[in-house]
Amino acid sequence: MHVNVNCIPKDVINEVINRFRSAYAIYVYGGSLDCSGGDVDIAVFIEELPKEIPRIGDNVDLQVFRRPRNTLFFVYVIKTGKLIYGNPLDIDVDLTIRNELGMIDEREFIFLNSDDEIMVCKSLKELMFLLAAIKCGIYESSNWYRMARCLSNLSINAPIEFKLCLRPPSIDVLRGVGEPVLSKVMQELRIIRQSYGI
Repeated sequence: MHVNVNCIPKDVINEVINRFRSAYAIYVYGGSLDCSGGDVDIAVFIEELPKEIPRIGDNVDLQVFRRPRNTLFFVYVIKTGKLIYGNPLDIDVDLTIRNELGMIDEREFIFLNSDDEIMVCKSLKELMFLLAAIKCGIYESSNWYRMARCLSNLSINAPIEFKLCLRPPSIDVLRGVGEPVLSKVMQELRIIRQSYGI
């Protein structure tokens, strides 16, 4: 994958590496790799989790983990991210897709019933990314813009209200805009799940 290093400030990368010398892998992932994202997304994998995650710059989303789990998030980090320190990790994409397909009803329930805006936002966002990953592949769904382009080919418009789930609009807005999308996405995912025999 081509990485435009001009999008990732070198001082940010150096500071993360210096602070996490005991990490066994550090990845940069998401929109900053192709200059389509405002934030620099960094995942640190380390045995000993810090008591407090240091703040590094205003536009750095730094997350620290012990181990990757079989979720789509970690597939995107490991398969489409850029390793900047340590040793490359691997993850089973097929097992992850099966796991994610097993959770679609739970995510639909959260969207329809939760009173937490962030959870409502994330539930549909995760379903949209899952459908895009299956239909267009991991790389072609690896950030919001690629996922939205993929879904538009299925005549599904990813609502921009779901892009930033840490600062979402109200639940009423999310459900008003999202319910028709949820219906289409779930219809596609149920067909796919059936083909997997799940």
